[in-house]
Amino acid sequence: MNIFWLLFVSLLPGLLWVYFFYRKDRYEPEPAALVLKAFIYGALAVVPVGFIETPFARSISNPSNLFILLLLTIGVIGIVEEFAKFAVIRYTIYNSEEFDEPVDGIIYSVSAGLGFAALENLLYTYVFGFQVGLIRAVITSLVHASFSGIMGYYLGKAKIEKQSSLIYKGLISVIILHGVYDFLIMSGLVSNYIVYSMVGLFYVYLIILINRAVEASPFK
Repeated sequence: MNIFWLLFVSLLPGLLWVYFFYRKDRYEPEPAALVLKAFIYGALAVVPVGFIETPFARSISNPSNLFILLLLTIGVIGIVEEFAKFAVIRYTIYNSEEFDEPVDGIIYSVSAGLGFAALENLLYTYVFGFQVGLIRAVITSLVHASFSGIMGYYLGKAKIEKQSSLIYKGLISVIILHGVYDFLIMSGLVSNYIVYSMVGLFYVYLIILINRAVEASPFK
């Protein structure tokens, strides 16, 4: 595939999604360079995630039963991917002085999630083609952004309110959401219409959290 089209259907949509969510931070927008760093950190997280998940690939694609599949989607995919996207923010930008209001956790985490999705999409597009890349540019990007954004909401509250327990609440929540979402897709138990409806609900919930965080801004 032409490198231009490969980047067009993978990296460009991710960056456009970042800009879309970045505009939601109305009162004190974060430095663009730091948001871009979050995007890059998220993309780089795909590498260790790939190494960790590869030994489980055959079991996930051909599980012995649905219960095993559920354990794998939550215990491997959910934990590994969501922890990776969480870690690249928690142990870097989280400590920055720029991270100073609740919505910051969402903006940086969403950017990391979109970076993760962008590199994943690039690899999928290269292997499976342009059409798969287009679908993933919307659905997969939005799903990763939503899960990371939900986590980011609790990360932001944890720092501002100095309640570290909120971090665990957010992380466990998105691990389960991600795992169950992947389980429903891989098991074939639900139709595409239900999957798309779930993605829409994740997005709506994320927007609710963004609005709630923005209203709690000390810079309002």
